[in-house]
Amino acid sequence: MKLLDPINTPLEGTNLIEASAGTGKTHTITGLFLRLILEKQLTVNQILVVTFTKAATEELKERIRHKLSEAKSGFLKGSSHDALIDALIKKNNPAAAVQSIQDALVNFDDAAIFTI
Repeated sequence: MKLLDPINTPLEGTNLIEASAGTGKTHTITGLFLRLILEKQLTVNQILVVTFTKAATEELKERIRHKLSEAKSGFLKGSSHDALIDALIKKNNPAAAVQSIQDALVNFDDAAIFTI
C-alpha cells in the first residue's frame, strides 16, 4: 500500500484516492483541494472531486469549506495547529493566500464536487 502525503504529493495530472473507511481519504482530499487553490491558483470550479454517495459528497463539501476557513484563519494568524496548513503558511505569500482562499469561499457554491 502506498501512503499519499497531502503536503508533498505532486499536483499534476489526476489523483485517485481509493481506500477503506476511516483511512483519511477526506482529510487527504481537503488538503489537496487547498493546495490546488494556493499553489496552482485554481478556482473552485476548476477542481473536480467525485465520490460514490450523496452523503460522502455532502461531507466533502462541508469538510473542504471548513478546511478553507481554517486555512484563512491560520494565514491571518501566521500559524495553525493543522500540520498541512502550517506547512502551507511557511511556503506561501500570506496576503495572496488569504485572497485566494477568500475567493474560494465566496465562490464555493460553484465547486465541482459531485456524486457518481
